Amino acid sequence: MFEKFADWLVYKILGLSIEARFTEALHFFIYDALKILFLLFSIISVIAYIRSYIDNEKLKKIIEKQPKFLAHLFASFFGAITPFCSCSSIPVFIGFSEAGVPFGAGMSFLITSPMINEIAILVLAGTIGWKITVIYVVTGIIAGVAGGMLMEKFGWKKYLQDYILTRNGKNDKCTCKSVNKKQNQKEKIKEAIIYSKDLMKKIWLFVLLGVGAGAFLHGYVPEDFFIKYMGGDNLLAVPLAVAAGIPLYADATTIIPIAQVLINKGAAIGTVLVFMMAIVTLSLPEMIIISRVMKKELIVRFVIFMFIIFTLTGYFYNLILK
Repeated sequence: MFEKFADWLVYKILGLSIEARFTEALHFFIYDALKILFLLFSIISVIAYIRSYIDNEKLKKIIEKQPKFLAHLFASFFGAITPFCSCSSIPVFIGFSEAGVPFGAGMSFLITSPMINEIAILVLAGTIGWKITVIYVVTGIIAGVAGGMLMEKFGWKKYLQDYILTRNGKNDKCTCKSVNKKQNQKEKIKEAIIYSKDLMKKIWLFVLLGVGAGAFLHGYVPEDFFIKYMGGDNLLAVPLAVAAGIPLYADATTIIPIAQVLINKGAAIGTVLVFMMAIVTLSLPEMIIISRVMKKELIVRFVIFMFIIFTLTGYFYNLILK
């Protein structure tokens, strides 16, 4: 449907030449922007409705009661389904810490949460396929579990800010509006749609910027560039991609259109996926925000540790996804 609309608008209404680079970029932009915005609004509405039945406090208690490995797995999985709302992962992580949730389980959540959410999963599957999406999700959860367990074993909890360790600071509560469970179905649906509209107002520009960057790469940057610098034959491509993602900032959904173009242009899939991971997990803006709860010693360790994890993951992806 969206592709037919893009064809109609670009080729029939605007009468642009199909061979022109600008035409190719514009067609890509219109098609992907409409598709992603439609998916976002639809899925956010559905998830917002479903989550009207979920009690986050009970989820915290469930994590506390689990054996260590299951606690990490549950926290990582919970991170993957965290609501895509104005609340970031960091206030939730603070809430976990103040509620007495083990440090490692909290870190498992913090690692997985920005990388994976249900919206990004569906958009990723719609752009580069379910096979790669499943591998991305599974390895993302594994990275969260392994990262949280190792950081706890290394004793890095001591590098949290003092007010978190002593729980004497002010609570940084999540202010997401939760749906009253006494509401009827009609009211819950209405709240879900209102929530989706409010969220779309905040993120639509970032989505279009991401699609626009992808459209530029799609139309103007030659394939040889990506094959040379991000191809599977370049052994330095993976660590360089991870390092390049750190100064940037975007959420998982925004970066997907760019990832799609990079893969289509010949970049190695594993290199692109860890580039995504680095952007959404290790970006400089995220590290600035996270300094509210972590001392610089933990931030440096966290970045180096995840850099190593993502680099190894990238090589693994490139090996199995040739």
